[in-house]
Amino acid sequence: MSMDKWLYVAIGCVGLAAHPGRANADAPVRDLDERTLQEKYHIAPTEEGLIGALQHREGLVRSFAALKLAENRDKNAIAPILAALAAESQEGTRIILATAAAQLGADQGLNALRSMCEDRSWSPTLRMVAAQGMVSFLGRQDCLSDVLEVLRSEPDDHQASFGALNLLTYSWLKQAPPGQLDEIRALAALYLKSPDSMLRIAAGACIRNHGGPSAITQLRAAIDVEQESAVRESLEKDVLSVRQ
Repeated sequence: MSMDKWLYVAIGCVGLAAHPGRANADAPVRDLDERTLQEKYHIAPTEEGLIGALQHREGLVRSFAALKLAENRDKNAIAPILAALAAESQEGTRIILATAAAQLGADQGLNALRSMCEDRSWSPTLRMVAAQGMVSFLGRQDCLSDVLEVLRSEPDDHQASFGALNLLTYSWLKQAPPGQLDEIRALAALYLKSPDSMLRIAAGACIRNHGGPSAITQLRAAIDVEQESAVRESLEKDVLSVRQ
């Protein structure tokens, strides 16, 4: 996942989906880059400038600075990022700061991100954004049990379920313990019958990637009863590329 897309997901989507009064993340800005950082915020994209930007009043800038420092593999930034994390109040920005610190090898960042996945006082969407950081940026499945827990609870917030199902489409999760892999397949089969078309599409992709003896049968049965052409087309493509 690119840095600008991650900023949009972690800040924008969290702000839109979290319960009113709970999240105070900044509005999504897709195109923050080094040039905008200099021209709009007057911050040089140097180590000194980016570390200083960790204290900026806008969460978007703090987030961009942390991810850029991590992208640059700047080990000198570990302590400032962790200090910013300790002082941060915006949930979306906390997720990004923890992810950046973990990318740079800080156990404190990894532990913080893992705690965010587990934190039941957070909305399911926030927890799944934290899990996205763990999976997309760190390539780890530490939050897998939390992803499964969110799906088991069938939250009213379909954005959380959609995010969780998308995380389960990663094929390397086939290395998960057999019990968890069986549950992934069972939950995908459940969501394949969801009233929400996007959840059915995501469930189909999950079934496609994790295969199993009944995958093709499940997908074909779903195609037979599917009323929406876009979903049916997606499921038909899934049938053709089921992993065995």
